[in-house]
This record gives sequence, C-alpha cells and structure tokens, in this order.
Amino acid sequence: MSRLSLGNGIGIECTTTVLRGARLDSTADGGVAAAAEVAVRSWDDDRSLLDSLLRMKAELDAPPVPTRLAIFLATATLQRFDVTGASGPELNGRRAALEETHGIRSTVLVDDGPRRWLIGVRWDERQVARLEEIAERAGFVDNAIDPSPVALARVLSPGITSARRAAATNEAFEMIVDGTVPVVAGSIDPVGRVTPGLDAARGAAPASWFDGLVEPTDLMAEMRRLLSSSDAAWSEHAAALRIGPNPYPEFPDHDMRAPARLCVALGAAVGAAGLAGRLSPVDVHVSGPSAEDLRRYDDRPWVVERLSDLPPREDPRRPSPMNRFLARAMPRRRRG
Repeated sequence: MSRLSLGNGIGIECTTTVLRGARLDSTADGGVAAAAEVAVRSWDDDRSLLDSLLRMKAELDAPPVPTRLAIFLATATLQRFDVTGASGPELNGRRAALEETHGIRSTVLVDDGPRRWLIGVRWDERQVARLEEIAERAGFVDNAIDPSPVALARVLSPGITSARRAAATNEAFEMIVDGTVPVVAGSIDPVGRVTPGLDAARGAAPASWFDGLVEPTDLMAEMRRLLSSSDAAWSEHAAALRIGPNPYPEFPDHDMRAPARLCVALGAAVGAAGLAGRLSPVDVHVSGPSAEDLRRYDDRPWVVERLSDLPPREDPRRPSPMNRFLARAMPRRRRG
C-alpha cells in the first residue's frame, strides 16, 4: 500500500518549549503508529527549532506523508464567521474587510455539513510562516498549518461544548466548540494548570452568543462570563477523543499517547491523514506593506528612495490632424 493514502499522516503540536508529534498509519493497530515529545531549547533560534524538528522526524520514523503543524501561541485569538453560500469574490471581500476593520489577516475555511465557516485568527503571521519554512527544511513534506483549537476540535467526542488546553508552562487556551468547529478561542493564563492538560465540559454553550463580537477583549470577556455561568462541570475524564468514528483508547498520563499529551497533535494528524475530509490551508490576506514594514526601510535607503520633488512632467500636446495638414500644405518662409 502506498504511504500516500487515506489514514497516513503526521501531526505536530508546536509550542515555544516543546513539540509533540503523532504519526497515523492505516495499517497500525488503533491508527497511531508512533508518538513523540521533543524539547525546544530556543524557539527564537532557527537552528535550535530546526534541530528539534529533525529529532521529531527521527522519533516518529517519519515517511514522506502529509504533515500538519498546529500552533496557537500566547495572545492569539480565534473566532468563526458564517460564509455559507458566499462566492469566491465575496469571500475575498470578507477577508479584506476583516483585515481593514479588525486586523484579522489569517483565515481558514471550514466546511461543516451544509454550512461553511470562515475562521479568523489573530496571531503572529511571521512566526507561522517561519515554522512552516523550517519544517520543510527538516524534511517534512506537504506541510500545512493548523490553529491548535481547529486541530483539537476534530478529535473531541460528540457533545463536548468547551475545552481547555494547557500546552506548555506559558501557553494555554480555552475554546467553545460546536460539533467539530471551534466557535471562539483565546489564550488564557496557564499559571496553576497541569501541563500538559486537557479539560472538557458538556454543558450548554450557545454558539450564537458571540455573533456580532469581533474585538479580542470583548470575545474573551464574553467567553469567560459564559463559561463561568455555565452549570457544566469541567473534567479531564470528559475529554474523550476519537479518530473519525472510532473512540481513541485511554492511556496512562505518563504515556506519550495519553489524550492529555497528544490531543492537539492527534487532531492535526487526523487532518493530515485525510480523515477529516477536505481541508483548506490558512490563507493570509495581505493588502499592502504595513507601517511596521515601512519602518524597516529606514536603515536601508537603497530600498525606498525619493527620486525627485519636482511635479511629474506633462507630455507635449500632439498637433491635431488639421494642423498637420496645414503644415504640409503651406510653404515655409525662407530666411534671408
């Protein structure tokens, strides 16, 4: 059987201190062929991140199969917008409006039965592009980026309406989910939470609660108010996972395959393996250079240079057909 077939894929959860990876294989018992966890010595150093990804590739014994990297660094937020029935030009107009009005440059299209959602993400696009480039240098193929809440929502059991993920000592997020699509998600304070950890709840969480809210402070405030007023009890035992229609088996907390460790990487691997249907990549809408980009040119005058302060020169007016005819018909005066 070819490696590039349904059920084969790699998912990696990326934080600034640790990488967690899962490799799915259609021939493996339970689907999970390998799981690994690799420390990141220095996230800001390209060579250090490349070394961690290379070690992850070796630990997973990774063949050339599709890979999805899940990331949701601190201060990131996410929310969904209904774009059911929108055409291509209408989607582009919606993306441009989100960037211009609310600063949302990254979007992901998610199909959910007859509905179509546009997931808007606020995060550092430079870090996302950097991660994708370094993963390609490490030898992972067919790379794509997933927001971690989107990856996690793929593997949560039916009925779960909210989840909290503590991914690293300085990275955690909370989200409300509707089926397999996150409604809203945002970074939370990880202090005092067990890492890695995953809690879930099954109480009522109306998805329409956040309609009309776009600003990050409003989204986070309303999400916390909704979750704090809910009667649902948070529990790590409620966070049962699934791979497609099949339940994911339970493993002890120290096992690399434990749900609390592998949940986000598992969701990314499910997407890479084609078990979540057809997926769209993250689309970054760029309308032009930002003010920050322009400030970078201050120390490089050869990049942007003013050539002249003079107004543009007007082209001379061409003679009309009548003037050209008269010029040919009338003899020129000879100078004495």
